[in-house]
Amino acid sequence: MTHRDDHLDDGGPALISRRTFVARTSSCAAHIGLMAAASPPLLRLGWLAQDRFPVAASAPWGNLLRVAEGVWALVSDPLADRTTLCNGGIIAGRAGVAVVESFSTPAGAEWMIEQARLLTGRPPTHLVVTHYHADHSAGLAGALGQDLDVVSSDTTLDLIRERVSAVPRGILDDAVVLSGRRPTELDLGDRSVILVHRRGHTASDLSVEVPDASVMFCGDLVWNAMFPNYVDATPSRLTQEVRVMRLLNAATYVPGHGPLADASAVDGYLTVLDSVETAARSAIERGLTADVAGAEYSLPAGFEDWTLFSPSYFARAIGAWMTELQG
Repeated sequence: MTHRDDHLDDGGPALISRRTFVARTSSCAAHIGLMAAASPPLLRLGWLAQDRFPVAASAPWGNLLRVAEGVWALVSDPLADRTTLCNGGIIAGRAGVAVVESFSTPAGAEWMIEQARLLTGRPPTHLVVTHYHADHSAGLAGALGQDLDVVSSDTTLDLIRERVSAVPRGILDDAVVLSGRRPTELDLGDRSVILVHRRGHTASDLSVEVPDASVMFCGDLVWNAMFPNYVDATPSRLTQEVRVMRLLNAATYVPGHGPLADASAVDGYLTVLDSVETAARSAIERGLTADVAGAEYSLPAGFEDWTLFSPSYFARAIGAWMTELQG
């Protein structure tokens, strides 16, 4: 790896409500698991239908699509299988191969590492984790015994240590730590991958950008066809980061969840984010609670199919905005 700067920077089961269940986790996994129970098969088919990209591999948990020369994106199907849950990918260069995300289970990470070998003829050299949520990081045990570097930000690695008990501490101790705020170049030989420090979905989010292929892996800063999880969000920062990413006008944006996106789809996502801010500001002016505002909220026209779960998720997003706006 080269840097642009030397200092880069169970007991018995208990019955709980859906809201309580989500409130007890800082991962997106519970959020998606609850949505799966209420989502129709047609939604799942829509996520997986990516006609402009050939399928390189298929599994019960999703399709691995070839999105550019030497670049593949996994579109996970969390409605059918929870092995991976989030999206991720593979980026190949002459001197290295990077896997993006370790997914929700070791089996998910192992499957992706094996796909990297099959598709490139070489084992991966790097595994990049975009943020700490367990559906992106809990599979890190699947990289044990592999001759690769786990790469993430110092904040993300600290949060994994604190909050994701499934991850072996040894693999974190040996990780490549990105500190500070400057972008980092991951040199794969004939291909440079740029790891950009961002925040907004959590306190530390990486985007993984492949400039020569015009592909951007967004982590959970971007969702598509799914209403995003605001459990750790700083809403204004989230919107700001997405606007900056949109200005880069990538040909393909790989969201953390949902089908692959282009620039127009990211515009649509920004429409949804802006509508949440508008709802929060209106709630403050009218003296409403987040719960009441969430119950009143509806998605903008054209986005009604983005979510089929309880309006309590809308309340979570509006509440995050209200907390920030009111200091």
